[in-house]
Amino acid sequence: MKKLKALPGKSLENMAIIKQKMPEKKHLIIGICLCFLLAFLLFLLSQKVVSEKAELTRQGEAIYSPVEGIIYEVLIPKGKTVRKGDALIRFDPAYIRSKVSEIRGYLQLFKENRHNSGTLKQIFKPLLNDVFAGITQEVLSLSETEKKKLAELQQITREHTKAQVAMRSPSSFVDGKPDAALVQKEQELQKKYEEAEQAFHEASTARALADKKYRDLTNSLGEPNSILYRYLEEEYNKTLALQKNEYIYAPFNAVVGITYVKAGSIVQRNEILMDIHPENAEEWWVLAEFSKNDAKKLKERDICTVLTEDGEKLEARIFKIEEKQEKSLVKLYIINPPENLKASEFVTVKSK
Repeated sequence: MKKLKALPGKSLENMAIIKQKMPEKKHLIIGICLCFLLAFLLFLLSQKVVSEKAELTRQGEAIYSPVEGIIYEVLIPKGKTVRKGDALIRFDPAYIRSKVSEIRGYLQLFKENRHNSGTLKQIFKPLLNDVFAGITQEVLSLSETEKKKLAELQQITREHTKAQVAMRSPSSFVDGKPDAALVQKEQELQKKYEEAEQAFHEASTARALADKKYRDLTNSLGEPNSILYRYLEEEYNKTLALQKNEYIYAPFNAVVGITYVKAGSIVQRNEILMDIHPENAEEWWVLAEFSKNDAKKLKERDICTVLTEDGEKLEARIFKIEEKQEKSLVKLYIINPPENLKASEFVTVKSK
């Protein structure tokens, strides 16, 4: 029987065995780094983002400027209740008077030059972008649609031509008849071609009609019922009406919300001046401001938590995310608002 020999603890044979079982240092370091990276990624995924500032209000309606002008004074501060007919904003009377005089001069120039469309185009060049904004946008939109339909027709035409060539190739005939699969494919493409041709024809016709409408409008600038004259007359009447009282009034009983202008602001026609919230409005909305990096972690229809200044937690769904120059504005609506809810500009929005 063979005797076993015990090796000393520090013998070379034992050291070799131990070395084989120990992992290499670089593998250990890589494993530790991967663990840290995974933990960091999990942290980022679970990280909640919080609004920098937010405001809770009822569903609101906007008050727009009827004319171009300068704001002389905002009469009602945010959060105040107004009754129907209360004055909200006062325009600068001196500017309104000068605007009335300017438009009256335009109307006089129109009457003096209405038989010369070229002269009218030169005189009213600054205004024509506003006058023809709608029809110009319509022409551009229809032109894009026409280009798209033409590209689709050209693609189908190429595919249809290839199918016809393949079907008529001698190698495609079986027992003296064209391959049934090729025939079916050619028929399907023929139908698609007819549909694409019809779609292009409709798009082309719509664009041509819009072009004609634009030409007719520009060529009839001097007529008393032309779009230019109607525009000038409308501007004159609205500005004249504003000159008589200088104020914008509340159209119904409401609470004043966000005001977008202040004394000295120069506003354009149809520019938003303020939001007002009807007393009987049932929906509650939150307008929150986030940093652009935080806003990237949000998406529309996400559910967020809204914390009121009273410590009440509300659930809200993101309705719209709008990027501004420095921040992102996020609009949310409250899900199942409680009956005792109050408007507040001291609320916090936190993502779930």
